[in-house]
Amino acid sequence: RWITGAAAAERVLEDKSEASKKTGLSIEEMCDVLSEELVKREWFVTGDVPRELFSSDFTFEDPDVKLSGIDNYARGVRRLFDQQTSRAEIVFCRVNGTKPDTITVVWRLEGKVNVGLGLKIKPYVVSTDLRVSPVTGLIEYQQDRFSLPGWDIFLSALF
Repeated sequence: RWITGAAAAERVLEDKSEASKKTGLSIEEMCDVLSEELVKREWFVTGDVPRELFSSDFTFEDPDVKLSGIDNYARGVRRLFDQQTSRAEIVFCRVNGTKPDTITVVWRLEGKVNVGLGLKIKPYVVSTDLRVSPVTGLIEYQQDRFSLPGWDIFLSALF
């Protein structure tokens, strides 16, 4: 069966994307790659994710948002954070000793969000758990936890 038009173009992009995945890394190797890429790209605020490290079944969750797909995550991050002022300063990235198949990244978030008039938020710390598939070695799940409650972050932007 032939696929034509936009469906064919989308299928080619999917196939290319899957073919370029960086599979087979040990969790330690993935942690090293993440450390380097996070410092270089700051994708937690830029959305400039290295797609080759993520599973096509990737899901994201934080206290306010739950979504599926690395492209949805990247677009959402890029829209939320002001690209001129927002920073993701990596404190550490290491294999989690208590959660299997998990890399934990602790980072400091600062800058402005693209809400209303572009509100500045006070800096706070985010703990991110990245679960890695034991089969493919790709990141399949990300969960963010904030050092401040959501209401505090919101109020800091207003005052």
